Amino acid sequence: MWKFNWNMSKEKWLLILAAGVCLMMLALPVKKSGEETSAQTSRESAGGNVLSSGKSYEKELEKRVEELLGTVEGVGDVDVMITLKSTEEKVFRIDRDQSESSTEETDSSGGSRVVKTADSGETTVLTGSGSGESPVLEKELMPEIEGVVVSAQGGGDVRIQAEISAAMEALFHVPQHKIRVLKRVE
Repeated sequence: MWKFNWNMSKEKWLLILAAGVCLMMLALPVKKSGEETSAQTSRESAGGNVLSSGKSYEKELEKRVEELLGTVEGVGDVDVMITLKSTEEKVFRIDRDQSESSTEETDSSGGSRVVKTADSGETTVLTGSGSGESPVLEKELMPEIEGVVVSAQGGGDVRIQAEISAAMEALFHVPQHKIRVLKRVE
């Protein structure tokens, strides 16, 4: 039977420890810099902003509206909350293929028949080659806005409430009953 000798010299222990550390480092996954760049590029929208999810889209809209309303006379400090109906939707290019054929047959006894067949198929159009293939994006639909709440210092004034509400209707095409303007309390 094999016995382990615990009375080894320091050099042997250090050699075993160094070998273990080297094996652990080899087992760790490595992130390639090219993968990070291509992933970031694919997330960029047409405006150049990186929007990874519906939440960041919401936050970006809220920030822009706060900046806009902060410049309006009488509004004062403002906070905005926007809710979305769904997440963004991506529509990919699809290649549709349809074919129809009709065959008319007559037999020797005078009977005839018509055979009609129709085939259709759809495939997603891909770009690239090998493992780098990706679908071709036709359009990207941003989520529809469900409602808007604005808390402003000037929100107690009816005139300011009407102006903010009209601005939200114009910006987001949200009906007036889904927009609330509240007086901000300090």
